[in-house]
This record gives sequence, C-alpha cells and structure tokens, in this order.
Amino acid sequence: MPSDTAGTQPALAALPLPEYDTLTQDQTRGATCVWDGTQLTGETAVDLGPRRDEDDVAWFPRACRPCAQRRAMDALILHSSVCEQCVDDHNRCPEGSTLVRAVREARR
Repeated sequence: MPSDTAGTQPALAALPLPEYDTLTQDQTRGATCVWDGTQLTGETAVDLGPRRDEDDVAWFPRACRPCAQRRAMDALILHSSVCEQCVDDHNRCPEGSTLVRAVREARR
C-alpha cells in the first residue's frame, strides 16, 4: 500500500501542464504560477518538478497552492471517473494513489 509520505515530488510532477510554448518566461522558470501567472515566493510556490520541452530543454514550473490543488483534484476526478480500481480503492491504482498524494501535497 502506498504511503502518504511517499515522494510527493513525483505526484506533483504527474500533473498535466499547459503547453510549454504558450507560457511566459516567468512561468517556465517558476517565478509565476504556470496556470494563472500569479507571482510566487518560496512560501507560496508549489514545485511541480523539473520538465523538459520538445527540444529537451529543462524548465522548472511552479504553481500557486489554489491552482495546484484545483488541477490535482480535477485530474483525480477525471481519472477516477474512468478507473474501476479507483472506485473500489485508489490504493490499488498507482495513478490514483499518485493523484491523491498530489492533492494532499498541494494543500500543505
């Protein structure tokens, strides 16, 4: 059974993001929220894990907590609506467990 404390970074890194080429430089370097452009600080930012664009260039998206939580919950609801295992017990589904961890991490 997955642990609540199991790597939250991979959980948040599983969230789908906007297309790289639609983002501002501040969004790709993590200075502003990747979804709504809110200015971020070390205290307000949620690290979404390093990513790579189509040219294999590293970028470092971050989000504000409200956006991260909303996007994690949306992804969990979407996944759970089509996953029989998640209906019974999300702990038996690796993707469901990862998304539950992402929701919890975004709340902290």
